[in-house]
Amino acid sequence: MIKLKWICLNDRLIKIHYNGAMLTTQLKQFFQFSEFKPGQQEIVQSIVAGRDVVALMPTGGGKSLCYQLPALVSGGLTIVISPLIALMKDQVDSLRARGIEAVFINSSLNFNQINDIVADLKHGKVKLLYVAPERLKNSEFVQLINELDVSLVAVDEAHCVSSWGHDFRPDYMLIQNFIAQFTNRPAVAAFTATATPEVRDDIVKHLGLTNPKIFVRGFDRPNLMFEVQSGLSQKKRKSDLLNLVQSTAGSGIVYTLTRKMSEEIAGYFSANGIKAAAYHAGLEGAVRTRVQNEFMDNQYKVIVATVAFGMGVNKADIRFVIHCGLPASVENYYQEAGRAGRDGEPARCILLASKQDNGLHSFLINKSQEEMIKQGKSRLEINALIDIKYKKLRQMKDYAEAFKCRRLAVLKYFADPDIEKYQNGCGGCDVCLGMSNSKMILDNTKTTKRLKNINEITGTVAQSVDFYQKGFSLDQIAKIRELGVRTIWNHLIEWYAVGGDFRVEEYISKDQRQRILAVIDELGDYSKLRPIKDLLPENISYEQIKIVIAKIEQEKNVIIKIT
Repeated sequence: MIKLKWICLNDRLIKIHYNGAMLTTQLKQFFQFSEFKPGQQEIVQSIVAGRDVVALMPTGGGKSLCYQLPALVSGGLTIVISPLIALMKDQVDSLRARGIEAVFINSSLNFNQINDIVADLKHGKVKLLYVAPERLKNSEFVQLINELDVSLVAVDEAHCVSSWGHDFRPDYMLIQNFIAQFTNRPAVAAFTATATPEVRDDIVKHLGLTNPKIFVRGFDRPNLMFEVQSGLSQKKRKSDLLNLVQSTAGSGIVYTLTRKMSEEIAGYFSANGIKAAAYHAGLEGAVRTRVQNEFMDNQYKVIVATVAFGMGVNKADIRFVIHCGLPASVENYYQEAGRAGRDGEPARCILLASKQDNGLHSFLINKSQEEMIKQGKSRLEINALIDIKYKKLRQMKDYAEAFKCRRLAVLKYFADPDIEKYQNGCGGCDVCLGMSNSKMILDNTKTTKRLKNINEITGTVAQSVDFYQKGFSLDQIAKIRELGVRTIWNHLIEWYAVGGDFRVEEYISKDQRQRILAVIDELGDYSKLRPIKDLLPENISYEQIKIVIAKIEQEKNVIIKIT
């Protein structure tokens, strides 16, 4: 049994307890999950019990639920400190789709929008409030928070408090004082997907955590395929990048080292028939929001983003992440590569390194030195930080240039106990599979298995079907599952093709169905959608064409069973 809170009933204070079974009930009620992912329940129980927590969980391990569920079963407000505006929006959208009152306050909102949120906070209408660490410098915001009943402060990307951390953000240093100013100190939970033992110690120290419970969930992501090409010329890297994106199914992210490079590569993709867009801090907020929304809805094959700004889009079905340039550290690389395959399906993580990357990193490190001088840091402190940057860069170069199991190298770096599993290789990287560069490009296209019956519906498709059968709309399912609406369409159509009860009549009229069938009959083939679409009116969508094709497949299955 664990303590949750006291409530007032008929003028008496009643202590409420939550055990594992009760938390599982709440998990089903709020999130429609029948069970916790490995490692989640222990973290949730500790937070609900009022303990400070440090949780190291791989990207895709379900860390957000570990503070969202305690927020819902507690009586007060949970403040989530997150460094990425895009990530805030995606998480708030997902929570609202579940009917959970969550909001964010950041620079994307205007004065009136923030005032409306403040009013809701004062009236106790909000369970989760997302803010960037920079917001903690705002005295009016801090005063507002002091007037509220705050039960939990969750710090996402907590490695940012450490100079060892891969994305050091000075404003994270404000968090400790922010927590200390509470009259009734809330529990504090710190989360990160990548942290060495040194960073873990820094998190505890710089957040001022009190006797924290530390959870290490492991960094291994078996569904990710790791591949590296090093020593490439700029020209070869560019052509290989194009071939890789063309030969890999689904949507993905390409990371670059500069804004200029992200713009150039996005233009290069577009010129070669690939729908792409750049995403970096130099773009206007409205442009970034539009690109983010369109990427979530699978309108782009690839987003090209700078590693300095990051890519906070919370999209679960990213099939590839390619680094066009050597990252500054193994932490950088694994955090960004980990955005691939968060739905648990196979995904590729590819690093394309060039000799010119070293010079660019030296330039960037020198620039950071100039910034630290302007900030008034001492020469001793600056030299220590510069040494750390160069040490991390050397470790990243070792990863790229050593022809050893990629997965084992990463797990050793993070001192992960799972290294014992891979002493004889992982079977999921270019080294262990003996892949040459040409094989990387040509042999890894995703093959789609055609389902034969409804009993084969499993995994990510089954999860979408489950939400649909519970009455959620396609838009709600997409937000809840952090997937594009078109991806949900594809899941439900795949289910429909093998006999699933997808109410397609809500999405396609009899006339539209007949028009599509007539075009298919004229072409004598439906293996490719584009020729069919070209012969149909503009108001008939690809999704409607897929419905008709799924019906044809459904009838084929019936005939095969009869014969």
